[in-house]
Amino acid sequence: LSLQSDPINAKIVSQIPIALLLSYLRLGAAYLLTLAWTVPAAIKIARDPRFDRIMPIFQTLAAIPAPAFFPFLIPVVDYVPGGFEFLSILLILTGMQWYMFFNLIGGVRAISGDVEETARAFRATKSHYLKRVLFPAIYPSFITGSITSWGGGWNSLVVAEFIIFGYKTYTVTGIGSLLDKAAYYTGNTVLILIIIGAMMTVIVTINRLVWRRVYRRVINKYGTGT
Repeated sequence: LSLQSDPINAKIVSQIPIALLLSYLRLGAAYLLTLAWTVPAAIKIARDPRFDRIMPIFQTLAAIPAPAFFPFLIPVVDYVPGGFEFLSILLILTGMQWYMFFNLIGGVRAISGDVEETARAFRATKSHYLKRVLFPAIYPSFITGSITSWGGGWNSLVVAEFIIFGYKTYTVTGIGSLLDKAAYYTGNTVLILIIIGAMMTVIVTINRLVWRRVYRRVINKYGTGT
């Protein structure tokens, strides 16, 4: 009843469907950006002889929380294409990329030395090696990284879609920003629970209909049984 009587609460409820859709699209864009750099970087670094010296650098970067990037990103919000919309995707990226990166590195490092020697013995070309050896070997790690990346992305929406920096508020329409508004502006517990419930419903549905099926298929075809 309180949601119906208060116009602010009613407006937030009416925005939930479109907010979920827009947040999902931002997650998809951040996921593509994640793949664009993590796949080649993970393959190169995992096979680098200096691996033990390089990894601490990335582990340190991964430990930096997303809010730490705010002082560097917010000042340029008015000068980048898309404004805060684009920066919100970059902030979501910080919550997704490391899950994929470290899972892929684990997958590449797990390739058996015997497999590598066999590929060299048969003089496999680079393209043939990627298609027949490397990619099939890292598929399970790729799917695991994707699932955890999307989980991290959903979690980062709260800080990526609604930011108060200095005396100015930056926001885009999304489920994360709606949750912030419900918490800070209305304080309505029922509204907060409705928003969380809607987000959980979408996440569980996607996991059951997409990721769980893909994971089982990949494990059955490429899994090692470990």
